[in-house]
Amino acid sequence: MQKAFEIEKTTAYPLGVSFQPEGMHISTVFEQTDKSSSKEKGILLYDAKYRDGIRIPFPETNRVGSIYSMLLKGYQDRTCSYLFYEGEHIFQDPYCRKIDNSYRYGEVKEKLPKCKILDSSYDWEGDLPLRLPYEDVILYALHVRGFTKHRSSAVKCKGTYAGIVEKIPYLKELGITSLLLMPSYEFDEVMIQETNPQAQTMEQAAESYMRKLPVEKEHAAEHKYRINYWGYQKGLYYMPKSSYAYGKDAVTEYKDMVKALHQNNIEVLMQFYFPTDVSPLEMIHIMKFWVLEYHIDGFHVMGVNLPIDLFRQEPLLAETKILTEQNCQPKEEDAVPESRYLGHMNDRFLYDMRRFLKGDDNMIDTFLFLMRNNSTTAGIINYIAKWDGFRLADLVSYDRKHNEPNGEDNQDGTDYNCSWNCGIEGKSRKKSIQELRARQMKNAISLIFLSQGTPLIYSGDEFGNTQEGNNNPYCQDNATGWIKWNQTESGKELLNYTKMLISLRKAHPILHSSEPLRCMDTLSCGYPDISFHGKAAWRPDTGSANRTIGILYCGYYGKIDGSQDDTLFYIGVNMHWEYRYLGLPQPPKGKMWKKLSSTFQSNGDEAITEENPLEIRISPRTVEIYTLSDCPVQKPVKQTRKGSKRPDVIRK
Repeated sequence: MQKAFEIEKTTAYPLGVSFQPEGMHISTVFEQTDKSSSKEKGILLYDAKYRDGIRIPFPETNRVGSIYSMLLKGYQDRTCSYLFYEGEHIFQDPYCRKIDNSYRYGEVKEKLPKCKILDSSYDWEGDLPLRLPYEDVILYALHVRGFTKHRSSAVKCKGTYAGIVEKIPYLKELGITSLLLMPSYEFDEVMIQETNPQAQTMEQAAESYMRKLPVEKEHAAEHKYRINYWGYQKGLYYMPKSSYAYGKDAVTEYKDMVKALHQNNIEVLMQFYFPTDVSPLEMIHIMKFWVLEYHIDGFHVMGVNLPIDLFRQEPLLAETKILTEQNCQPKEEDAVPESRYLGHMNDRFLYDMRRFLKGDDNMIDTFLFLMRNNSTTAGIINYIAKWDGFRLADLVSYDRKHNEPNGEDNQDGTDYNCSWNCGIEGKSRKKSIQELRARQMKNAISLIFLSQGTPLIYSGDEFGNTQEGNNNPYCQDNATGWIKWNQTESGKELLNYTKMLISLRKAHPILHSSEPLRCMDTLSCGYPDISFHGKAAWRPDTGSANRTIGILYCGYYGKIDGSQDDTLFYIGVNMHWEYRYLGLPQPPKGKMWKKLSSTFQSNGDEAITEENPLEIRISPRTVEIYTLSDCPVQKPVKQTRKGSKRPDVIRK
């Protein structure tokens, strides 16, 4: 059969397969570069002419280092597909931009999906990344499939990128500004069942469970398979996950999702898990590709020994949010960047705030630090529940993990949860338990949104979605891992409270300052930017047994629209199991304190009219928010002379 092309030399870069005016450019990396190796290396090309595939070997003279490349001069069939081979080993192009999307989520693949060539001719309609500053961000983490897969999601395109688009009205009503997507690059979600698993964390699970599936059908029958629902594993990093698309064109559907979210002022951030065999330079290339090709606003990069310094030095990523668990704040001697783009995923907030929430000893000092913790050089991301670990509803319902459905004898997942079941393990019909749990969830939401860092909540926590005590549902592609939207009615009070807090935070700059608050009266206005109060105003008790504190945010240090003074907020926090008293600072002249909300009760907007207007009695395990209102205008009393009906002149 006569070939329709000629093989010529080409440049080593770019890696992958692409079309040039001269023909098809092919370049990839082979781990084995021993010249004496007898294994042939090349590409398997499939098209209308070569339906069964044709093997085209790389000429050894076209190798530079471990990169093999060639040009198929004259070849321009853009509908073709391909795989690479080394001897009898066949594998996908790690740099491919698209694969054949002919399988459903969770299917055991009898044949390796073929790679396709990406067509980048997409109309972005002028779309650009939003570049929201960290202080204005409300982060909302979700699993693309689990977010809308449940039958109660009320969307047409369940479990897909298009399903997220259908939920945009809900996201806007809630007040979300930025989505953080769990792994949505291409990975194989089907994994071999291990007989003696030892994984304890999601990273260990990714290393221990993720194995390459056998291609041959007869081999597949010898193994039991389960789902890697989370996707924290190595994959094809240059393309969106095909089975998360409603249609067959995952690339276009993903871009449509990003564009629709941007049109509604919602950013898109992605999680990437990089094992140790992914080089730092490769990480940078991957991130740059997603920014350029998919207009991504940021990344949560997961792994060990991440190249933080390279992130700082890459000009193309200078305005892209990059979140890591590592401390990413520049050293004092380093130049401060013009904009904060690195962000610290703050697990300290998660564990210490949980301990404070359930009333542990010696937590006041830590609580006050976390409430005001902020940075001019990096974003500080605060959360009390996330993808791994207990959901918010389970945090107040379970003392222990219940991961038996994972099939690992409840040995997987962390044992350190800092949770409290409020008196009964699991579900309870007891009204007092239900009320206490509802109050504790609102308390937790309050701690997130009233702190100075960037708040993050996991999808469904805003209305109490539960995973029935499973704190490691990495393999649960079912109602355990999905968001159950039919719980929005039972969780309506929590949902409305969350909406209120997000709206309040957005409306008042003092609640989300761009700079750290210094506990100083730098304006000479009579109030520091932030101050702390105990039973008496200005006298906080930070003793080890204390669980009650008042926090005053002075709005004079935060300008609305850059000019108008913000108001004052007093946050009364009592994590004790008994009533406590807190002193209120003297309000400005002509103003009085007004209760805006309380987690103990749903009503708010109450003026303080007791005999002592500068002291409050705060209920057990309660967070209350107070703000200022105008003092009522008292009409002057008209006095008359004795024996006369004519009113006297009223003196001012």
